[in-house]
Amino acid sequence: MNLRNFGMASVMLAVVAASAPASAQKLDAGLFTTYSGGGTSISYVVCGSVAQSSGCYGSGSLSPFEQACAVLEGKAKQKNNVITRAIYVLDKCTSPFAPITLSVYTRTDTISDTFDSIQVSLTKQVSLGLNGGASSHCSMAANNDFVYAATDADTVAAGMNKSTFAVSQLGGFSPPANIVSITADERGYVSLHFDSGFYVYGPDASLQEDGGGAADMVGTRNAWLPK
Repeated sequence: MNLRNFGMASVMLAVVAASAPASAQKLDAGLFTTYSGGGTSISYVVCGSVAQSSGCYGSGSLSPFEQACAVLEGKAKQKNNVITRAIYVLDKCTSPFAPITLSVYTRTDTISDTFDSIQVSLTKQVSLGLNGGASSHCSMAANNDFVYAATDADTVAAGMNKSTFAVSQLGGFSPPANIVSITADERGYVSLHFDSGFYVYGPDASLQEDGGGAADMVGTRNAWLPK
């Protein structure tokens, strides 16, 4: 190999790499949202900073529910200065005989150099066809395309397609086993943990594995807590 030519090629590659544009930062990179409440309503507050200001820019509540028990945000999408994302609220209801529901909201942030104008509207309320009740405990996790939800009062979980809102019931051990938890990892794999086994679904909702015992997922943000 000609070392002189190799050195010149290395320099040229370095110049090209240095001139490549950095990925554009999301307009809401400095903003955060906190949630509180439960039961009949969920409250949210949006704070942080935009290009030329900082502080809290808006707040509101999501309601009414019978017994809101879990909240998830969807992946944000940016077009020009507008960012949209979904918010999913699981309602386990107060009666063990009323099917639990998943309320899907659309949040829109219109961001300028000095302000964030926030609007949240109900897009869809979906019956998951599962048992809940005031004394039940909720589980919910998601990947890019599906939301998985359940309570420990039922022996199956629900998987909802984010685009079509179609719902499938998943699991079903024999003999029947109740849901313990639902966990997901950063790649989009989701584990349904029953009290006598598990099912693992892939990012496209295809069944990947099932068996006895537990096989929970671990992510990079929130810790997995052994039962």
